Amino acid sequence: MSLKNYYEHYDFHFSKLDRKKKYRILEIGVKNGGGLWTLKKYFPNSSITGLDILDCLQYGSNEDDVQVFVGDQTDLDMLDKLHKDRGPFDIIIDDGGHMMEQQISSFMHLFQLLATGGIYIVEDLHTSYWPKFGGGISFFGQAKEDTMMNCLKLLTDKSTARWASRFDRAIPYFNTNDFDYCDRYIESIHYHDSMCFIYKNYFDVNEVGSQYYKNLMISI
Repeated sequence: MSLKNYYEHYDFHFSKLDRKKKYRILEIGVKNGGGLWTLKKYFPNSSITGLDILDCLQYGSNEDDVQVFVGDQTDLDMLDKLHKDRGPFDIIIDDGGHMMEQQISSFMHLFQLLATGGIYIVEDLHTSYWPKFGGGISFFGQAKEDTMMNCLKLLTDKSTARWASRFDRAIPYFNTNDFDYCDRYIESIHYHDSMCFIYKNYFDVNEVGSQYYKNLMISI
């Protein structure tokens, strides 16, 4: 949690939640601990977990249920351990290293572990266009293929194209087996200035499609 306008976007989404409820929240990227304690202030009864590749243990407090762990966000064993010991998480915020491999690897692994009804947030998406972080711009002026922004675009395409494909209005959408889980569990993706909020809920396209036909027949 860094840029000033981010707080407005967080408040837009978080204000819809019950602030008195106990959520399990993971923030990747601790830095000076400001994000952790802002979350604790906003959700005072929640369990806050921080992960950073640098030693930031001093920003934790067992008494306040704010714990910090040292590790790499691409270390899947570490992510599994956090999930086991401190999860399942209701909110995950990726404000970590911002490298493309880090953002994509963390999302593809942690989104499956995120609690149903949870929110996954990725900050600093402008790094998808920044060579220093493995990003860049394609010939058409869009983010390169191996970037977090392109990953999100593919998920947006897949979750939208399923309707046309389901009702034989288009050819079957592209084969993205790695995204199949996300396709079934992404309820919505909200884009803001350099960040996005991904809401998780189970989506049964067959069940919804069947209901669509029933409603269509009733309206005829």
